[in-house]
Amino acid sequence: MKHRRNFFVGRGKKGFVLVFCAVFLSVSGIFALGSWARSGGWGDQDGQVPEAVAKRHISPNWNDPRSAAPTTSPSGSRASSASASPSVSPSKSPAKPSSSASPAPGKKPAATSTTKATEPATDDGVASVGGNCALPRYPTAACTGVPAGWKPKRTTNGDLTITKNGTVVEDRLVTGSIIVRAADVTIRNTRVYGSIDNFHGNEIYGHTRIEDTEVVNPPGQEYSQNDQYAFGVANYTCLRCKVINRLEGFRVGAADYSGAGSVLIQDSFAQLAVPPGMCASSDPHGDGLQAYGGPKVTLRHNTIDQRRDDCPTAPVFIPDQGNAGGTVVDNVLAGGGYALRLTGGKFAAVTGNKIVQGSFAYGPVEISCSLVSEFSGNATVKYDFATGKVTGQVKAINEC
Repeated sequence: MKHRRNFFVGRGKKGFVLVFCAVFLSVSGIFALGSWARSGGWGDQDGQVPEAVAKRHISPNWNDPRSAAPTTSPSGSRASSASASPSVSPSKSPAKPSSSASPAPGKKPAATSTTKATEPATDDGVASVGGNCALPRYPTAACTGVPAGWKPKRTTNGDLTITKNGTVVEDRLVTGSIIVRAADVTIRNTRVYGSIDNFHGNEIYGHTRIEDTEVVNPPGQEYSQNDQYAFGVANYTCLRCKVINRLEGFRVGAADYSGAGSVLIQDSFAQLAVPPGMCASSDPHGDGLQAYGGPKVTLRHNTIDQRRDDCPTAPVFIPDQGNAGGTVVDNVLAGGGYALRLTGGKFAAVTGNKIVQGSFAYGPVEISCSLVSEFSGNATVKYDFATGKVTGQVKAINEC
């Protein structure tokens, strides 16, 4: 703006003083504006970058239908520090772009917490579930989530926000979402109609341990248009978890945010589904597991079924989008364009995975072999979804 530069430029000492003052005021204003933005800007109550902005660094497809932080506290539960609020109906989500598209570049907001990341159990630290789900069988809806005949001891109508470290949520029905804002939270034997999420603002709140817990739709509702992931996003363990008829299953991301750590998903079952007509109108491109800027993930002995999604990406999608990679072993995968897509990060082992023949559109796997240390025992198979049993091998997968 040339006319302004001429306004401040004079001759001699007087001109120099005017220029110095103008520069000082401009720099001060910039620092003040930056401080104001870091403290929350327009109405962020947590003094952090608004959650909707931070979550876009996980996925270009992210959409959060939830309300603001709850304010009403329940009582008489081991999760006594949690609070709940009435549920808010989500607004209609815009059409979600393809999951394979790269997100728009953006600068990661600075973290505001020093919470130390806690790593979940190592590969050998958690025993596989016994009973009918143990190998050679694979998880089904019957042996994951809450047990048969389960009834909640307590119901939270709306969202449940956890703010106290060490909270245990057990035998709870939550009609909204569980919003984890504390460390070392355990969630077990719980049914949720929204999602379970430990990434808020600039921070991952972990370690979060989830056991025998399910994200499903309310009674009488077969499908959901909620495109929020069911479980996410870092520094969490999910054992015998269940997802039924949702657009998105597990999310792994936010590796470079405060509190982030690796993810373990084991002995779990996810069935993805898209409502009739939705593929033509918004083409959601869902995933059983999607990683975006994610830490290492161990995906072991799970069943991910995406056959009811007519416009999918993949049951397992870990692309070249800032992901660390991990370990993918002993899983049954069905559906997707490709059932198993591993093109980003480093993978110590991709072994023993069974891809259901005839369920995928293009091929069983899309893998960058240079990223994989061990690739063996993977095959297309015939599979009985009711019993969780492989009934026959069709062809060994020798891509790598």
